[in-house]
Amino acid sequence: MDSLNKKKYDFLLHLLEVDDAMVCLDSRHPEVDVPESHKNNSSLNLVFNLNFRRPIKIVEEGIFATLAFNGKPHKCILPFEAVWAIYDPNMKNGQVWEESIPEDMNLAEQVTETPSEKPQLKSVKSSGKPSSGPQTGGKRDRNHLRVIK
Repeated sequence: MDSLNKKKYDFLLHLLEVDDAMVCLDSRHPEVDVPESHKNNSSLNLVFNLNFRRPIKIVEEGIFATLAFNGKPHKCILPFEAVWAIYDPNMKNGQVWEESIPEDMNLAEQVTETPSEKPQLKSVKSSGKPSSGPQTGGKRDRNHLRVIK
């Protein structure tokens, strides 16, 4: 297994030990299997929790889970090669792997940062240890992913 995918696997399991994990992936990757209506999304965001009613299997190659889309179950295959960020949606703590971000996606366009916000996502290239930064609760803000250099 390649070390980058191992880091994604380890970080996902770390977040799931505590609560939910949001996985951001490029669903256009040839090995990704999601409903056709989501297949052309370079930034598909999926929430995972170990208490799902449907089967979920996380292995070093990727995530295999039956997820509901518009109330209909779909057996998804999500290889870690397609994953470019994983974070805790409640605490705004996570990691972005810059080398995995699709080349045609401009992450800066999808995010608006206000001066009072302190981003807590870590951009990683070679080390993928779980972030131990401060965690704060509060309102869920879906526009909080940032690449930190």
